[in-house]
Amino acid sequence: MNRYDICIIGAGIIGSSIARELSKYNKKIIVLESNLKVGLETSTGNSGLVHGGFDPTPGKLNAKLNVLGKKRYEDWISQMEFPYVRIDSLIVGFDELDLEHINMLYKRGLTNGLSTSELKILSKEEVLKKEPNISSETKGALLCNSSIAVDPVALTETLMKNAIKNGVQLKLNSKVIGISKQNDLFEIETNDRRINSEIIINAAGHYADIISKMAGHDEFNLITKRGEYRVLEKTEAGIVNSVVFMVPTVHGKGVIVAPTLDGHVLVGPTSEDFVPKDETRLITKNKYDLIGDIGKKLIPSINMNKTCLSFSGSRPIEAKNDDFWIKPAAKDSTFINVAGMKSPGLSSAPAIADLVIELVMKETKLELKTNWDPIEKNPLIHK
Repeated sequence: MNRYDICIIGAGIIGSSIARELSKYNKKIIVLESNLKVGLETSTGNSGLVHGGFDPTPGKLNAKLNVLGKKRYEDWISQMEFPYVRIDSLIVGFDELDLEHINMLYKRGLTNGLSTSELKILSKEEVLKKEPNISSETKGALLCNSSIAVDPVALTETLMKNAIKNGVQLKLNSKVIGISKQNDLFEIETNDRRINSEIIINAAGHYADIISKMAGHDEFNLITKRGEYRVLEKTEAGIVNSVVFMVPTVHGKGVIVAPTLDGHVLVGPTSEDFVPKDETRLITKNKYDLIGDIGKKLIPSINMNKTCLSFSGSRPIEAKNDDFWIKPAAKDSTFINVAGMKSPGLSSAPAIADLVIELVMKETKLELKTNWDPIEKNPLIHK
């Protein structure tokens, strides 16, 4: 009863994506999650944007999977009901150096596989016509019209719900505390059970390096990059219509002022490296004030006193390669690491799952279920 074909460790957006896509196949699958709910770590402290794909460095795995993942989201949207909206991204520049970077991002986007219909460089006049509340100091912007805003926690829950409907087992409050292997079978010990599995997929977020070492594979280390956000009341809705970014290299990657799916306005995140893994959700006073400065820089009329919520999240980063780490352990191809899920992890999630399935296929035969049901309805959503 406790023997499985595949064990997925971690039920964030990445683990849940893998579980859902693997549920197509005739395999006995279990997902172990240390928290009492899915998606409570990095998936919760997230901007919720499926990026267009112009930012990742060409040639890196995350650049390839960002563009593939964005396309695969169309399958998810057609099959499952979860909150999303198609939205423009606008990367705003304030000086000549910014404009040079905007031109570089435009060319990078085309190199990564975006079409010329998805990207456009706007003049100052075009920017202010599109977003009248942006600072008049703007010199221009890059427009990407193929971004998608999602609720990452709701999406994670939807993916896991569909996986469970198709036979995947989910065990919450099951923290992995030991992994050993005998006779080609892993024994996985948690705080409340012992199970056996032929294959392990390690999607444990910030703790993926710890889980890998626990299994005897000391191949990578993850550092943290904490980002803090402020959410403004619905009275501020309409101050921007697009996801408005500052130029990444000058002001820090991913800094935005953006409308949220529920009618609020999101400002942030800040960027802070090397915080302890158990402090990635903390809010700090100086970063709270810095977020206000960020908001005012982009949108001078924004009322940061309307803050109704603060939250924080972090990205697990494999700093040596500065890329996703999706590969089997060097000495055991049945232990598959899915780590370093920095941005664009959310954007790449469907493609990450596809890649993991390719790796699993090298270890075991996967037969499609005849009764797999990809449809997941949500009675609260009316398409």
